[in-house]
Amino acid sequence: MPVSQRRLLQLFALLAAWAVVVVGRLVQIQIAQHDHYVVRAQRQQERTLALNPVRGSIMDARGRVLAESVSAETIYADPQAIGEERPRVVKALAAVPGLGLSAKELDDKLRASGGFVYLARQVPLDVAAHVRSLRLNGVGFIEAHRRSYPKASLAANVIGYVGLDGEGLAGIEHSFDSYVHGHAGKVTLLRDARRGMYLVGGEGTNKPVDGNDVVLTIDSVVQFIAERAVAKAMEKYHAVGASAIVMDPSDGAILAMVSLPTYDPNHFNDYSPVAWRNRNVQDSYEPGSTFKIITASAGLEEGIVTPSQVLDCGNGFIRIGNVDIHEHGHNAYGLMTFEDVMIHSSNVGAIRVGLGLGQERFYSYIRKFGFGERTGIPLPGEQIGIVRRVGRWSQLSNASMSIGQEIGVTPLQVVRAVATVANGGVRVEPRIVDRVIDASGRVIYTPKRPAPQRVISEKTAAVLNEILKAVVARGTGENAALDEHIVAGKTGTAQKAGRGGYSPDKFVASFAGYVPADRPKLVILVAVDEPKGAQYGGTVAAPVFKEIAESTLRYLGVPPSIPARSIGVAPPMLAAFSQRAAPRPESAGVPEFRGLDARAAVARAVAAGLIVRVDGSGVVTSQEPLPGGALPQTRTVSLTLAEGTR
Repeated sequence: MPVSQRRLLQLFALLAAWAVVVVGRLVQIQIAQHDHYVVRAQRQQERTLALNPVRGSIMDARGRVLAESVSAETIYADPQAIGEERPRVVKALAAVPGLGLSAKELDDKLRASGGFVYLARQVPLDVAAHVRSLRLNGVGFIEAHRRSYPKASLAANVIGYVGLDGEGLAGIEHSFDSYVHGHAGKVTLLRDARRGMYLVGGEGTNKPVDGNDVVLTIDSVVQFIAERAVAKAMEKYHAVGASAIVMDPSDGAILAMVSLPTYDPNHFNDYSPVAWRNRNVQDSYEPGSTFKIITASAGLEEGIVTPSQVLDCGNGFIRIGNVDIHEHGHNAYGLMTFEDVMIHSSNVGAIRVGLGLGQERFYSYIRKFGFGERTGIPLPGEQIGIVRRVGRWSQLSNASMSIGQEIGVTPLQVVRAVATVANGGVRVEPRIVDRVIDASGRVIYTPKRPAPQRVISEKTAAVLNEILKAVVARGTGENAALDEHIVAGKTGTAQKAGRGGYSPDKFVASFAGYVPADRPKLVILVAVDEPKGAQYGGTVAAPVFKEIAESTLRYLGVPPSIPARSIGVAPPMLAAFSQRAAPRPESAGVPEFRGLDARAAVARAVAAGLIVRVDGSGVVTSQEPLPGGALPQTRTVSLTLAEGTR
C-alpha cells in the first residue's frame, strides 16, 4: 500500500476516534448528565427571589395607625459582572448617606464568588434613588416594603417588631403574624450573555397577596397619657422599671398597657432585650397589699368578717409558729374594725381574715379570681404566676398570702381581679385585639370572648366597693383621690424577695383601683419597681393613678360623678364634695332604696350609717323598714333584689 494511502487511512482512523469521543461526550452531557448541566446553567443565568407582600397595618381602637408597611427598595449586586470595577463601586456606594454600609462591608460582599448578593434590604426610597443615580454596572433594585412605626415607642411592648424577612418577632406582630404577613410571591432574576440582569414574574400565581389589618382595643391617646405619667414617676424615683394598665371593666378592653423601660421598634436592635419585654404579662411579682382585695372578698363572701366587725391587730405584730409578722412602717394597731383594717392596710388584720378562711377556702378564691392561670390575652410569653397548691403550703403560707406574699402574679392578673370587684363580682377576661379586617374593611376574624364568671356575690362586691372608696377617702390611697369622681382602690408596698429572704430596701410600689367607683369606666393598675427615696404605693403609685384617671376620664368625656351643689361653681372647687372630705350624713328616717342596684343601695345605706342585708341580685324591689320609717335600734335594713325589674 502506498505511503500516501496509509497516511490517509491513519488520518481517517484518528478522525473517527475523535468523532467517537466527541459523540460520547455529547451523549454524556446531553443525555446522561442533562439535568446536572441544566441546573448549572440556571444557577448562572437565573435566580428565584421571594417577593414579599405588603404587611398589614396595626391600628388602635379609633383607626390610628401604629404599625404600617411603607415603600422601599432592596439593592443587590452581581459580583462577577462588577469584576475589576469593584474598588470604584465600593468607593461610590460607601459615600451614599443612609445606606449604612462601610467600605470594608461592601468590599467583603462584592468579593463573593457567586453571581448574586444583597447589598442593602428595605432601604428608603430616597437612598435607593441616590444609588440608582450612580448608574453602577452590576447593581440592581427590587421593589420592597419596610416596616414603619409612626408613633415610635408608643405601645411598643404591645405592638412588637418585625425582622428583615418580614416575620413578626414580638408582640402583636408575632401573635398575629399569620394574619398580617400575607403570602409571598416570586420573581426571577435573569442574566444574559453580556451579564445584563432582568427581573421577570411577580404576576398571576406568583403575585404576592397582601396581609390583613389588626385593630386593637388600645387607644393611642390613653396610651400616651399613661406612658407620660408612668415615665415621670420612674424618673422621679429612679426606678428600675414600671408598668401600668388601663382597662374597661365592662368588656375587658385594654385601653393602655405601659411597660418601661421601652424601645423604638423602628430601631429595635439599638436597645437591650430587657426593653423589649412586656412587664405586664411576662414578669411576675409579689403584689403585697393590693392582694388584700382578694382576702377581703373571700372573707366577706364567706361571712368570716363584716365591715364593722372588730379585729385584734395585736399592737403591731402576730406570731405564726415561731415567726413574728409585723405591720408596715412599725405601726402598732390595736382593736380595729375590718373597714379600718383595709383603710390603714393592716397586715395583722388581713392575716386574721385569711386564717379564718383556712387554706382550702382561701386557695379556692385565689383561683376563682384567676391567679395561677393565664388570661389568654394574645401577647407572647404570658406567665401564669406562682400559686402553690395547698399541699405545698408551709405553716406561714396562709398568713403570707393574705398580705400578698408567697404568691407570684402578673400586673394583668391583678387588673382582672380588681375589675371583678368593679363589675359587681363578675370576672371578665381582658382583651387587646378587637378584630382583624381585610383591605375592604370586612371583618375576617374576631377573637372569642370567654363567658363571664361570677366570683363573689353582688352584695359582697357592693360592700367591698364602699370599703375601697374609704381607703381612698381617708386611708393609704388618699393621693389617688379625684375632685370630680369617687375612686375605689388599694395601695400595695411589697418587699422584693431575694436570696436569704426579703430585701430591706427593694420594693414594688403599686396602686390598683377603679373610677367612678359606683359606675366604673376604668380599672387602672400602676406598679413601680424599686423606687428610690420613697417606697409606699400610696406615695409613689397613687399619684400616677390619679394623673392617668383624671386625664383619661376627661378625654373620654365622662361627666363628673360628684355633683356641684350650686350653679356656677365648678366641681373641683367644692371641697365638701371632694373624696378627701366626703361627709357621711345621718338620715332622720329610713332612706328610699327601691329601684337601686346593689352597689347604689349599699352606698346609700353606708352614707346613712346603716347596716345592710341583701337578698338576691339585680335591683331593690322591697325593703324593710319602709322608706321614711323610724330607724331601727340595730340600724339594720333588709333589701330584696330581683333581676329585670329596672
